[in-house]
Amino acid sequence: MQFWKLSAFTLYIGSYLPLSLILLAQDLDLQVMGGGLCSRTEFARADCQLPLQHPIWSISACVIALLCMLASLAALRLVKPKHRITVIESKHIPADLINYVIPYVLSFVSLDFASPTKLIGFAVFFLWIFWITYRSGQIIMNPILIVFGWRLYEVKFQYLQSQDTLTGRALSRVDVEPNHIYREIGVQDVMIFKKS
Repeated sequence: MQFWKLSAFTLYIGSYLPLSLILLAQDLDLQVMGGGLCSRTEFARADCQLPLQHPIWSISACVIALLCMLASLAALRLVKPKHRITVIESKHIPADLINYVIPYVLSFVSLDFASPTKLIGFAVFFLWIFWITYRSGQIIMNPILIVFGWRLYEVKFQYLQSQDTLTGRALSRVDVEPNHIYREIGVQDVMIFKKS
């Protein structure tokens, strides 16, 4: 099963929720924060000033990333594996983090919501990394899924109706152990396992 580009992009954007929180923290206006929190009357009259230099950009980035992450987790929960397999061997493998580390490093170098040219440059870079990740079939291997209990495995397995032994990578929230039966569905080059 090939991921649709919109679904893949949603998963990709959701994986950068921590980056959006870093950018939000870097956008804090310490002078406004020093004035204390808004009272209820100030908030009700819209006299309250958010302690952010660019609130529309920073809050939008966080909200979009959060919504994409929630949509990705919901999609993984709702996916219905179609095939039953027997695992012969399994080995946990760490997720490849390099594609996700580079944008974080760039956020500390010089990314600023006040500089449109830097934002455009970052967007081009971000989209380029997405396209490489998507075309390589690695989009489902999202490091933020580790936080929610998903692990990546290298497995040798057989379909129940076949004697052929195959190998592949599997993403699962349950421990993948030899001589157990699981249900699976392939997404790009990675299988998603659920208990049978």
